[in-house]
Amino acid sequence: MSTAPSAELAIVTNLWAALRVPDRARYLERAAQAVIDEFDELCVAIAAESRRPPAEIAPLELLAAVDALRWLAEHSRRLTGAHRFGLPRALHPLTRASAGFAPVGVVGIRGARGAPFAQPLATVGAALLAGNGVVLAPGADAAGAGARLAAVLARAGLPEGLVHVGNVSLARCARVLEEGAGPAGADAMIVLADASVRHAADGALWGACAGAGQLAGSVKRVYVVRERFEELLEALCRGVGELALGDPLLAGTQLGPLAEPSVARALEDAVAQALAGGATLHCGGPRTVEGVAGCFYAPAVLSGVPAGARLLERRVAGPVLALTPVADSAEAVALANGGERSLGASVWGSDRRAGVRIARELRARVVWGNDHPPVPPPRMVAARALRQCTREQLIAWDPPARRPPWRYPYDGATATAARTLATLRSAREGDRERALRDGGSATAMWFAGRALRR
Repeated sequence: MSTAPSAELAIVTNLWAALRVPDRARYLERAAQAVIDEFDELCVAIAAESRRPPAEIAPLELLAAVDALRWLAEHSRRLTGAHRFGLPRALHPLTRASAGFAPVGVVGIRGARGAPFAQPLATVGAALLAGNGVVLAPGADAAGAGARLAAVLARAGLPEGLVHVGNVSLARCARVLEEGAGPAGADAMIVLADASVRHAADGALWGACAGAGQLAGSVKRVYVVRERFEELLEALCRGVGELALGDPLLAGTQLGPLAEPSVARALEDAVAQALAGGATLHCGGPRTVEGVAGCFYAPAVLSGVPAGARLLERRVAGPVLALTPVADSAEAVALANGGERSLGASVWGSDRRAGVRIARELRARVVWGNDHPPVPPPRMVAARALRQCTREQLIAWDPPARRPPWRYPYDGATATAARTLATLRSAREGDRERALRDGGSATAMWFAGRALRR
């Protein structure tokens, strides 16, 4: 893959768009196979660059990437194909139409922090399947992963120049996709009275701490009914004490360092603001790991975080959880829906029907029940990207030797025929019978005369 856009990009993109969808899908299958073939090497390389444990990279980045590419390829016709679109026979008696999606041209993709491989590859795959060329600017902390992604696509045999990866400009792209860009609310989880507290604590720790809490779907807020608050708080603090911080490439390490000092400073500032507003820090905070460079931060668990605090209002990178006791699910939903719309949310409890009802009330793009993965499902990313990098298109086709009845020349019977046809669709009792009696024959003769005209 090229590392800078070439002058031939538009030409290559047009040729790519001319391929049939199944042919494009085969390239995605080959890309998935390339990830499988290079799984171990990719795992170590991406883990080293992102400073995350390989045991975390393997499922969340590599397995997820394979799944997204295979899903796009296997369902390519359904995801991108046109479907029959019925036009009104009164206006278009012989027209056949289909509604589908057309590519927009060259798509720019800007990688997000903490999403080095699966998310950008799923987005690139969707753009390619739709018939676009791609310019990918990886996240600032994922240049190496971007190069690995480019190598995977090259191994899949994509046409030279179709995908550009690296420090590139997106200015000339027809459309720019920025997953996770702009303001975003902090992901919230709601723990109900009938939830398994042990299970909820395990899920909260993983959702909040995977990727050192820097992933797009990291949990930041926990709203728990009052009767389970102390139990959950104790379980979380106990779990934090069991998480080993250190070199992520060493066996047994659960949590690596933050991406850079600026992330650590922003996290410390947000926690300090909450504490100044009356919050209580129960565990966690900055740590030093002997012999290992980087900004380490033990997962912080706070309670009493005041309304309006940054930890509750915005997504703050880093392993931090703000616990808030609530009277019931209604209060939890109201608090969870405050501020910007979040990427994800979760509901924890035993009653599935009640959980689904609560989930429908939450302003989140995806809501989980008794789980909260810290990254959006790559399939969801790919599906959203497909719609972002296509334009809706209706194609209609009439027989070449026939003219639609409503063309020139107009005559006195044209409006009468239209009124008769409209009245035949009336819901008022008696209108259709009167329309047939008063104008049915004349309208039929008008249509016949128009149909015979060449």
